Amino acid sequence: MACAAVWCGVHCALTPFLVAAAPAFALSEGVERAVWAGTFVLGAVMLVLGPARRNAAVMLIFLGGTVLWAASLAGWLEPLPETATSTAGSLVLAGALFQGARICQAGPCEVCDEEEPTDQRG
Repeated sequence: MACAAVWCGVHCALTPFLVAAAPAFALSEGVERAVWAGTFVLGAVMLVLGPARRNAAVMLIFLGGTVLWAASLAGWLEPLPETATSTAGSLVLAGALFQGARICQAGPCEVCDEEEPTDQRG
C-alpha cells in the first residue's frame, strides 16, 4: 500500500507541470477539470485504503489541497496566476499522500496487519 501511495504522490507532484503545459497543447478547461477529478479520486482512494485514514491531519491537508486546486480552476483566486495556485494545490495533495506513505512505513501498521492472511495450519 505504501508504494501505491508514493506513486500517487508522484502523480500529484507531476500533474501541475502537465497542467501548466496544457495551454501549449491547446487542451480545454474540461481536460484540466478531468485531471483534477482523476487526481482527487485516485488520492482519496489511496488515503482511505491506507493507514492515513486514521490520521486527521493528513486527511485535512489532502482536503485543503483539493479545495485550493478546485478554487484555482474555478477562478476564485484571481488575480493570482492559475498556474501558480493550481501547482500549489496539487503539491499540497502530493504532500498529504507522501505523509500517508510515511505513516505506513513508520512501523507496525494495524491496517496492513488486518489485511495480511494468517497461517491457519498451526
